[in-house]
Amino acid sequence: MTDNRLEAQRTLFAFDQAPVGIVWHDADGKIIRVNRYAARKLEYAPEELTGNYLYKFVVLDTSKEKGSYYGEDPGAGTLHNLFTKHGKVIPVQVLVYGADEDHGDFGCAFFTDLSETVRLTEMLRAFQEKYPCRGSEKSPELHAENPREVFRDFIGKSRATGELFRLICCVAPTPTTVLISGETGTGKELVARKIHELSGRSGKKLVKVNCATLPAQLVEGELFGHERGAFTGAHSRKPGRFELADGGTIFLDEIGEMSLEIQAKLLRVLQEGEFERLGGTDTLKVDVRIIAATNRDLPDLVRRGTFRSDLYFRLSIFPIPTPALRERKEDIPLLARFFTRNFCTTLNRKAKTVPKGFTDILETYHWPGNVRELQNVVERACILSTDDTLDPACISFSSIPMTDAPAAPDSFEENERRYIASVLAATGGKVFGPDGAAAVMKLNPRTLTSKIKKLGLARPASPAGFKASAPR
Repeated sequence: MTDNRLEAQRTLFAFDQAPVGIVWHDADGKIIRVNRYAARKLEYAPEELTGNYLYKFVVLDTSKEKGSYYGEDPGAGTLHNLFTKHGKVIPVQVLVYGADEDHGDFGCAFFTDLSETVRLTEMLRAFQEKYPCRGSEKSPELHAENPREVFRDFIGKSRATGELFRLICCVAPTPTTVLISGETGTGKELVARKIHELSGRSGKKLVKVNCATLPAQLVEGELFGHERGAFTGAHSRKPGRFELADGGTIFLDEIGEMSLEIQAKLLRVLQEGEFERLGGTDTLKVDVRIIAATNRDLPDLVRRGTFRSDLYFRLSIFPIPTPALRERKEDIPLLARFFTRNFCTTLNRKAKTVPKGFTDILETYHWPGNVRELQNVVERACILSTDDTLDPACISFSSIPMTDAPAAPDSFEENERRYIASVLAATGGKVFGPDGAAAVMKLNPRTLTSKIKKLGLARPASPAGFKASAPR
């Protein structure tokens, strides 16, 4: 194959795979060829568009001054409307080059769908009108005169709570994968639910999966489903959680507990949107937004070799840290009053007030269990208090110390994985040769390669003597 032909194939591949709409056209605006993104957005087959005119689909925004769809400066990009085959109107930014007196008889138009950007802008503008920032503060303040009217389950007026709300509003309308981190009891599931409710997928299911509670031998079947006869007791086909979440959102809680084998399968769903049922051969395609959560230090798990680095970077596109309760102590009185009202109703008790002496004590505590522990403390006080106010003497804190308990010893496999990873890092990923990892570890190079594959270690990018698999 000649160099020119190879270069042409590469150009066509990049044209078809580009994440923006690309339309080749002649001097009259007649379409010569479109890429996949353009055809998908216009809802036409590519051959239906060939020979048509670009101005039939890209229409000037009538709120702007009248003019050519090329714009005064073709390279600057202008906001227009795109009409699809089925009558939808999509706001797009358009760039058009060539096909004029200066560039000859051939041109190229690029466009980007701005639907989510417009929707996000409108959402943020509405939020800012309802909850304007005070003074020069940039983070919105969540007022708590009536917490249910502010953000339903989110209660607080601290800067940390306002920042959490801002991040949720920013990412919710997009299809972006989200990684929620934070200590136990900080409301990670609540954040995931709110992201789903504010997204365009709110009409579909939010499927929740706790990765820590699924038995290791059943997790693959639970996530991806299984065919009849896939294993003993599989008497019928069963759809997995990803199938159930198609078109909606899947929430993977405690993602750090997932095994390396399942991590590899999850990575494929993130990259390709496809998987096979356990015991099946048919490839299934799904459109699922993934929200993951963890209370563990994933970068540390990556360093230790128990969590795939490629999966971590796929998940952490938009990280959202949930603040610990000790980082937003000004929210404690509001939360205490909210929980008191709820518990007095559910426990069939007379309404009680929350005195300042009660909340003062709460604010001095370090809250290792965060909001969940505060909820327990308030519930106990509601039960024990006999007057119309909560009695500070009824406060009972957890005896759990702030410092973590000693960790259990690592398994042999974990130690081996960490050792091999450190040697590979020291040798620049080189396995073979006198200065390779196999020589350092005094192992047969093929044996070491087999161990690397078995342990699911991420391979360094193209070092000498160590062939990394091509990215998918």
